[in-house]
Amino acid sequence: MNAYRRIFVLGSGFSKSFLPQMPTLRDLNELIPFGIPEEFPHFRDYCKRFLDLCNGQSEYLSIESLATSILSARIFPGERERLYHASLRFELLRFIASVIRHDEGLSGDAAEVMRKFLKSSINCPSEGIRDTLLLSFNYDTLIESAIANDPELRDQVSVDYGVRIDRADRSARHEAKSHTIDLLKIHGSLNWFPIKGVTDELDLKNICQVEPEDRSFPIYCEDTPVYIPMAHAKESFLRGSLFNVLWSKADYYLKNAEEIYFIGYGFPKSDVNNLEFLLSHRERFKKVVVFEREGHPDLERLQNLLGKDLVQSMDAKTFFT
Repeated sequence: MNAYRRIFVLGSGFSKSFLPQMPTLRDLNELIPFGIPEEFPHFRDYCKRFLDLCNGQSEYLSIESLATSILSARIFPGERERLYHASLRFELLRFIASVIRHDEGLSGDAAEVMRKFLKSSINCPSEGIRDTLLLSFNYDTLIESAIANDPELRDQVSVDYGVRIDRADRSARHEAKSHTIDLLKIHGSLNWFPIKGVTDELDLKNICQVEPEDRSFPIYCEDTPVYIPMAHAKESFLRGSLFNVLWSKADYYLKNAEEIYFIGYGFPKSDVNNLEFLLSHRERFKKVVVFEREGHPDLERLQNLLGKDLVQSMDAKTFFT
């Protein structure tokens, strides 16, 4: 009774389908190094030096390899190097968040399809009904923005993140909604921030939700949101209760679901931990929707991994139309 019958696992292809400006990993890689804005000078110069070290071979400059290198460094010769690295780490995380953050609304047809999908995913917890879970690897706020910008949805639906994350403006009045979109964001979210003054691990008690219309937004907007970047060095982000609780819930819900759908998630072979975590539930996979041309190596890899009948090459928005 505490599980969901149906789970949609959402990847970056889901967001890009509804909002073409939303970058995937490929789009991020194309910005490195010469598309990095001047507001991130240390990170930009670091990438340029790395490119020189690699004799101009840009394939070594993927955001995953760069993030892994920067985030895994722990030993520094002196205080100057330690402070420089802290600035580099800050700029890396801010760069990723700034590229992924898109607050503009959906186009008319995209908004209509999104509304249809979200309405089909509404739960009524007050009546004990939790049928559908959206489990997202994305940290963009596309779904939250779609609800906020839709006059019909915003009056009746709130987002349930599966854990309690209080609003930063705790003194503001927030009307309780009887219906929810249950959205488990297991890599974090660009509208979550550490509470001001907190320097400890990422525990549930020290994370708050901040939206652009909040009074607290101006004092948080220059901070780094709470999310796990696309890197192999993730250990420091998994300390504390936040992500441990989220991943434990995801594992429980996947084990007990009847149907699991993957939308815009390509099972990247570089992320072995996710592959092991997800493939242990493959007997309940119903459909894997990715948008790749016929014969593309990534499509063939997925078909070999999961079976041709399970994998469907289709735009996510079209799938929900």
